[in-house]
Amino acid sequence: MEDNLILSERKENVLWVTLNRPKKYNALTRVMFVELCRIFKEAADDDDIAFVVFTGGKGKYYCSGSDFSPAELATLHEIDNHGYKLFVDVLIDFPKPVIALVNGHAVGVSVTMLGVMDAVIAIDTATFQTPFADIGVCPEACSSYTLPRIMGHQKAAALMLFSEKFTAQEAYTAGLVTKILPAATFEEDSKKVIARYATLSPFTMQVGKKLMRTTAIQDELLTVNRKEELELIGMFSREDTIARLTAKFMKPSKI
Repeated sequence: MEDNLILSERKENVLWVTLNRPKKYNALTRVMFVELCRIFKEAADDDDIAFVVFTGGKGKYYCSGSDFSPAELATLHEIDNHGYKLFVDVLIDFPKPVIALVNGHAVGVSVTMLGVMDAVIAIDTATFQTPFADIGVCPEACSSYTLPRIMGHQKAAALMLFSEKFTAQEAYTAGLVTKILPAATFEEDSKKVIARYATLSPFTMQVGKKLMRTTAIQDELLTVNRKEELELIGMFSREDTIARLTAKFMKPSKI
């Protein structure tokens, strides 16, 4: 895609998908979400790919969430489905493991999407924040369903209702993060973890994921994803949301 905002590279039997928009803290645009849909759909059909690693590129941010710039917001009323919703649908149905390699700060949708992935490996300096109430939007990416089940209601509420920022250790204790690796050796250590996973039986992993995420669960997640999207789109017509987004995204980010 233009400017290589998303990089995808197969290394042996692993597909590495890397966000590559460091000047915008790897914030995701609708076009990027649609490109991610294409990449993951192709990976689902590629028998040579055992699993996908999803990570951020250079900079302090794994991903700063959805791009809420005026140009992006203007498209929301022109389309039936926002790009994030389409990509989360793809993740819900994706038959292979998806491993989030959180190599920096995670904000918004990059946090909420973790609930539909299969493992979260984080650098020890990472933070996790979903500042929905700060900007007048609501939980998305099925997080209203997944995160209370993963973290418990009160921890999920702290994250999504009260805009608390979690450290990597706090996220690990709450169950959102699978493994924490030290910053000094993160790249080397994470590659070792991925290399070990790559020796496992792809067929066994796929069957295991299918048994864990049944058709009934998939259907429920797809329904939740659509309900959240409808609530979110409705919020973009509220004066409070518009005022909060304008105040936030018309000035330099302090996240």
